[in-house]
Amino acid sequence: MVRFIIILVLFWLVEGCHTTVVRVDSIPPGSTVHFDFKPIGETPAEIEVDWYGKHKITLDHPEHGRREEIVNVKSPAYLYFPLDFFVALLPFKITDRHEFSFDMTENPMSGTEAVNHESTAEQEN
Repeated sequence: MVRFIIILVLFWLVEGCHTTVVRVDSIPPGSTVHFDFKPIGETPAEIEVDWYGKHKITLDHPEHGRREEIVNVKSPAYLYFPLDFFVALLPFKITDRHEFSFDMTENPMSGTEAVNHESTAEQEN
């Protein structure tokens, strides 16, 4: 019983961490990016997000104007019950990456949307 408690305490001490990173890119590069009204820099830009769901991305380009898009950052399958419990116990960091790319040369009113590349999870030791 004592061994079990020691192992359980060790798992809690080396608990893994999960982060979500969103990368925003544009064609041509150099657009100023606001993510949920917060400035994050020029494309290509990355930001660590705190929650999944819908977010607003605003891009301003000096030659191609402004573009606003609502994007959906989807939660990976391993963060749903019951797998989320085991992910929290992993002794390494998992990074879930989402990429959104916008073509600023196209008219945003023509129905073009962000290209959402499949999210990928990376393990970092």
